[in-house]
Amino acid sequence: MAAVKIRARSGWPISVAALTWLGCRLAWAGGPPGAQVVIVDDEIRVRRDDQQTAVATGQVLPLADGRVTLTALRGETVAFQVIIFDQSPLPGAAAIAVAPFADPSGPRVELWRQHFVTVQERSRNERRPDESLGWSAGARAPDDAMLGEVPDALIPLTIDDRPRPSSTWEAFWVDLFVPEAATPGPHATTASVTVGGALSARFTLAVDVKAAVLPYRAVSAFAFYEPARLEQRIGDGPAAERQLWQLLHAHHLDALAPLTAVADVDRLADVFSGALFSAEQGYAGPGMHQPPAVAALGAYGQLGDPTPATIATVRTMVERLARLAPSSSDATHAAAPELFLYAVDEDCASPRAADWKKALGGLALALPVAVGQTCAQPPAQQAADVALIPGPSFTRDLVGAARAAGRRAWIYNGALPRTGTLLLDAPPRGLLVNGWIAALTDIDRWFYWESTFWNDDNPGGHGAVDPFVNPATFHNRDGDTALGDGLLVYPGRQRAPFAGDSFGFAGVFPSLRLKLIRRGIEDAGYLILAAREHPVEATRIAAQAVPALMDEAAADQPASWDAATDEGRPRFARARAALGALIARGDPLTADQRARIVERLARQRRAEVPVALTRRQRWSRTAAGAAALAVGLIAFALVVGRARRGRARA
Repeated sequence: MAAVKIRARSGWPISVAALTWLGCRLAWAGGPPGAQVVIVDDEIRVRRDDQQTAVATGQVLPLADGRVTLTALRGETVAFQVIIFDQSPLPGAAAIAVAPFADPSGPRVELWRQHFVTVQERSRNERRPDESLGWSAGARAPDDAMLGEVPDALIPLTIDDRPRPSSTWEAFWVDLFVPEAATPGPHATTASVTVGGALSARFTLAVDVKAAVLPYRAVSAFAFYEPARLEQRIGDGPAAERQLWQLLHAHHLDALAPLTAVADVDRLADVFSGALFSAEQGYAGPGMHQPPAVAALGAYGQLGDPTPATIATVRTMVERLARLAPSSSDATHAAAPELFLYAVDEDCASPRAADWKKALGGLALALPVAVGQTCAQPPAQQAADVALIPGPSFTRDLVGAARAAGRRAWIYNGALPRTGTLLLDAPPRGLLVNGWIAALTDIDRWFYWESTFWNDDNPGGHGAVDPFVNPATFHNRDGDTALGDGLLVYPGRQRAPFAGDSFGFAGVFPSLRLKLIRRGIEDAGYLILAAREHPVEATRIAAQAVPALMDEAAADQPASWDAATDEGRPRFARARAALGALIARGDPLTADQRARIVERLARQRRAEVPVALTRRQRWSRTAAGAAALAVGLIAFALVVGRARRGRARA
């Protein structure tokens, strides 16, 4: 049959056989009867009920001589999914193998098996079931698109060798990291998929490496974790903690540790020096040797009030952090993390931020320390230097207003339709979009409130859960149930009472949602690089990809990026390909260049895209318009009446 060329992720050309679902079934030859192998873009989450969507938007591989071709920048991780399915149970375990690339500087391959969890009910509020912590009622995705068997946890194939029950599905995730030192040009290797030991597909995996270098952490995001949770659930705390840091770092995120004592800094010394992210420490990913971009002294107000003892602790921690910072740095990243003292959490009336600011004001510290707090009030009304504003309250003008008041505005979490959301029963594409939003609104940093929330132990919580089985990981005393909230990684080993569902690994596994956050940050890098050379065209592409964000979005409507595909192809894959076509320069982007470009993107966005009106504002303006029209008609009638009376008297 004839083949057509499409453009997908990062501009990769992919040959897709022009077959319908029925045609695929009839044309299949070789391998286990009925088994199909489909390549799917990393932008799409494929539930077990979505097989027809997978075939329609993906690439069906033949038994032999298939080819998957991707395009990547140096420093980028490109990814795709391999899905094997049939209407009857697969006749044995499915496996995928990818040979190493011949060029030692070429892409490095990592493989995961997708783990499915059953979603039987939605995130909600008891009093307002159509609303949740992750969306307004108008932006709630329909049940038939969110319920069922949903993939999220990704188990490394080097660990997951356990037999699974007979299934009609198997799904793998493939990451290809391209080192910055990779040789530009084509790189190729071979890959195969087997089911029950029999060959189902053999194909060439080709990566066209471009000369341009993707900036590491093009936009900044960080996620909190608690060492005590790692120790309680996994054990071997130091090893698990170090592996978590490396995993998040590989996804362009910073972990946020609760630094409350000098011992915490000492324990993480190789994190803050950047040494943990080196080949000597077993790390082989993006951001080699780079320390975190941000670090918090205390977290969620754990340091308490400023006292002589806590002030002395802060001073000593800052001195240690200053000594750990790399002695030199190039212009692409900072040598030391930006420090902020996390004074208080979601208590705008608390005087603690002001007290800490006063206490630190007279100290000569080895590194600058800002005072931050989570609070929805406008930054100019807050005492904190850094206002961490919840996503549903964040507007496009907050960054500029904060800077004008001598403060900073960062965002935390998010909710549809203004931003993406962490919740499992929402389209995960929103987490990808958050990277675009950060670049288009000049947000300095995006804070995800937790990454290891397996215990549901906040006030109103239901207690510890096995996240591989129970997706309802968060409850509170306000009547909220949230699926997957605060959970970006899964425990590689579980102690009792969940020891029966443990993989025996002293670390954490990534989630599909974490992969989407990385994808969005990398997309932001594409947008910034393209805007450096072609600002007008890059802005146009971004406007098409994300028609409405933050206060541009109407609260009673679905997210503007909700469509899964654009002209039959994944929406952001198409946009990313268009941006990639604009990038020609190979010189790295400096931090100053990045800041200027993002500021220009945000300014242009504010000038071109209007703020959306809420339903109340629309009603108010309609009422005001009607009142003005009525007044005008009355005035006109009075004028006409006077004229007529004047003519009659004449």
